[in-house]
Amino acid sequence: MELTNGAQITKSKKAHIIMYSKQGDGKTTVAGLLPGKTLVFDIDGTSQVLAGYENVDVAKIDGENPRESILKFYAIAKANIKKYDNVFIDNLTHYQKLWLLQKGEKTKSGMPELKDYALLDNHLLKLVETFNSLDANIIFTSWETTREIIEEGGTKYNQFIPDIRDKIVNHIMGIEHVVARLVKKADGTRGFILEGNQSMYAKNHLDDRNGCLQNELLNIGSMPSTDNKEEK
Repeated sequence: MELTNGAQITKSKKAHIIMYSKQGDGKTTVAGLLPGKTLVFDIDGTSQVLAGYENVDVAKIDGENPRESILKFYAIAKANIKKYDNVFIDNLTHYQKLWLLQKGEKTKSGMPELKDYALLDNHLLKLVETFNSLDANIIFTSWETTREIIEEGGTKYNQFIPDIRDKIVNHIMGIEHVVARLVKKADGTRGFILEGNQSMYAKNHLDDRNGCLQNELLNIGSMPSTDNKEEK
């Protein structure tokens, strides 16, 4: 075990991000707006919005075999990681639905067994950490949901969070550098909220920005240029 003095600690050179929003608010389009070359795993079938983006390569999930499919995608990403600056997994909400659907097809009731939910939780956590080990910016997407927060004094409020399994959503949000909520204003402008409050969970451990436009997600001051990707 090595000890590192705080003065020698530097921020990560690669961003680990989970972004979330309502369906149709522009999450998938972000893949085409990222700087550098992006490898996309299309889980929810929305990659058609990336038509015309030459900086994007897309692989589509086999919905009948979601677990095997995402593991194959990881193998492709790992083998070709020097070609890519970003790996974009779109999205975790639909992936967990497909995973449970496959489990349900193997039971008499057509529903997943109780043990399957615990297996899914472990699988998702391992999946996020495995992708985060790649030498690239890793961006996961999800749809949004709300949860009820009850404070010690009894005050209740609802908070927007990524639509990921209740038992692990805090863990996944905790290990990501950035949790970003994508919102669309009335004038059509789309941007990310990077600082949370009672009504929504968001955080940014990479720089001091509280928000950014849709195409500025990776415009981080401490991030290195992607021009020398092949020289690593």
